[in-house]
Amino acid sequence: MKWQHLQLLEIALSRLYLHWAGRPQIRRGFAGPTAIAAHRNSILFRMSVPFVDSMCWIDIPSFPVDYLVYSCYSSSSSSSSPPSLTVLPPFFDGGRTDPSDKYFQPYRRQHQRIMFNHNMGILCHGDNGEFTVGDITYRYDQEVDLCLLHHPPPAGTPPKWSVNRLQIPPEMKIDLYSWKTDLVVPIGRSLCWVDYYQGILLIDVVADSQGSPIQQQLHYVRLPSQALKSRRLYIDPGAPDPFRRVCVTDAGIIKLVCILTKYPPPDDEFTIITWTLVDINQGSWRKDVDTIVGADEFFGLCKAAKSCLPRVRPSFPVVSLVDPDVICFLLKEKGRNLSWMVEVNMRNKVLQSSAIYINEEEEEGPPSEKDRRNTFFGHSFIPTKFSSYLAEDAIT
Repeated sequence: MKWQHLQLLEIALSRLYLHWAGRPQIRRGFAGPTAIAAHRNSILFRMSVPFVDSMCWIDIPSFPVDYLVYSCYSSSSSSSSPPSLTVLPPFFDGGRTDPSDKYFQPYRRQHQRIMFNHNMGILCHGDNGEFTVGDITYRYDQEVDLCLLHHPPPAGTPPKWSVNRLQIPPEMKIDLYSWKTDLVVPIGRSLCWVDYYQGILLIDVVADSQGSPIQQQLHYVRLPSQALKSRRLYIDPGAPDPFRRVCVTDAGIIKLVCILTKYPPPDDEFTIITWTLVDINQGSWRKDVDTIVGADEFFGLCKAAKSCLPRVRPSFPVVSLVDPDVICFLLKEKGRNLSWMVEVNMRNKVLQSSAIYINEEEEEGPPSEKDRRNTFFGHSFIPTKFSSYLAEDAIT
């Protein structure tokens, strides 16, 4: 089964596969495991679980959903624990019921609270493998339901989800009616829900595990005024915006990358602009005027590097974890199922590296694995240092 792609440092790809021994025969169309988020040494992923009766295929979307966290610990870590796989408990608060559920055990998706991948995030904190998984459900009366699960739970209590209904103060000026979460990122003690055309909602999720009121831990940062002038592109529901990204470097620097263009957008006319959040409390951004790159200059960098890259608008920008001036872009060649990844130093105006994306079907592997591989759409990269927690010869 295919996991989501993870983008590592220096334009390198890592793929994770789940080998499920004794798995029942599953017909095509069954959703495999999907990575949702990653932070430090942990990856949060989701998978649907087939019924015990493998012959029951009446309604595949009704299969139960499990969330799991896979964690590794490097040899230099204070923890000497081996890699672990934590299965999060099912969450039924707010879920729907169906009388027919009694015939399908242990549970069905109708019973579970619906949580969408793009609304979920994971925050690792502490020195002993602690993490918090969070999800937000938006309500149209200036309220949000914040669902949290802390691991490990308080002593003497079983692991369970909690729901906190939070009132959004009017002074935050968040339009929940049109809010769309594009990304959830961890920053400090907070999980941050990002709308690329409004702003960043920060919630101190660690406060809940320490008994502090979460309502007092809300904070909102509006995007720079120039970024707010553009309107959201029409894209399929659930698909991320290909021309905007909020990234957090390993040093905690928060960057906004926008590939701005006129409307309708020609592929050879665009400007790449980045902003740095200089004061998270005041919500003040600084435009990085020394790193602005236009279309002609961008294509000139490719030509100067004697690279045969396609002349198309870059998409899905990701800021390097180690250098805030370096951004990775995806170039998708029109008319061909061919994509390139390029790494550009925006300050020095240098194309540092480029690599063609190798589709999974082009890799070596048994036919049974290839049959389950999915089409690459370009938006499934997750910046993470997860690989640094793995030994070179590790088998996990």
